[in-house]
Amino acid sequence: MAETNFQALSNVSLLFAKDGSTTALGTAHDASDTWVALPVISFSMPHDSAALDVGPQRSGTHVQLETQGRHRRDTTTWTFDVSFKGTPSAILAVCQWAFGDGASSADFAATVGIGNGTSNSSIMKHGTAYANHSTVVFQNAGSDATNNDVTVKGCIVQSFTIKEAVGSDAGQLVCDATFFTAYAPYEENNSISADSTDAAAPKSIFSKSTTTFNSEALVLDSWEMTCSRSLERISSQDYSSYLPFGYTQTSPWEVTGTLSAKRDDSVYDALSVIKGSSAGVNISIDESSGFTLDIPDAMVDASTVDTGGSHMFQTIPFRAFAASTTANVWTLAIS
Repeated sequence: MAETNFQALSNVSLLFAKDGSTTALGTAHDASDTWVALPVISFSMPHDSAALDVGPQRSGTHVQLETQGRHRRDTTTWTFDVSFKGTPSAILAVCQWAFGDGASSADFAATVGIGNGTSNSSIMKHGTAYANHSTVVFQNAGSDATNNDVTVKGCIVQSFTIKEAVGSDAGQLVCDATFFTAYAPYEENNSISADSTDAAAPKSIFSKSTTTFNSEALVLDSWEMTCSRSLERISSQDYSSYLPFGYTQTSPWEVTGTLSAKRDDSVYDALSVIKGSSAGVNISIDESSGFTLDIPDAMVDASTVDTGGSHMFQTIPFRAFAASTTANVWTLAIS
């Protein structure tokens, strides 16, 4: 007879561990740590499964033999996506899990590296405590009637996008994050409960008071900024537990984004930098209070005109740089 239990997507909720440098990489956070229920919009979920590698074919045979197959649990990594409402707590949590700074003013400096708290470090070691990894519990997502939760440990943010638009999500700030781990997800009956539930209102494009590009005031229709890098696991400690030795960052952080602004005198006055001057300019996106995003050195990357609506917009793609090896690429004050 078929099993009668099932998992309704609408019944799944996510809990995130967020604490200081008290939990070792590779160890699941426990009830003594701080757990937050952040405002999740949507998510994907990882599952414990490894890629199949196939060895060379034996001469004189015309089918593949079972002995050729090998599941590569020693090289497996998992990624999953979570979209959050852009509340201060959600944005700062993602910043902590991405580059290690979840303070009320998050500074994305040239020295952030992998985000482990040490300047310009690109590694995290299994068994060493760090503040920039989380354990994520997908409550009610397990396939078993009893072990009905999915737990994922060692999660850090590989990339994230923050964005607002007049024409979508009621203008609310949204943060899309991609998490990375080299530790297999597992199903269990997890008794963890939230220490706090984030019920704050997300930031909104309708509350923006000033947006300047090279000191020119823009009227924004939308904006977004993406921070991304590549991560890899370091080998396998053995071929039974398949635990990694740690993580490494294998590419620099890249910060890119787009402004979509009403075409007017401000766009014309910024023409010299829009067409390309090989010099960084400042972008500032502010609310009257509680939100200040400052990007001091951004260069335009092939701006275009959007003629798809009743009036025209200037699409301004940009790439953000650090002015020096110790300068900030951007800073965000949010509360």
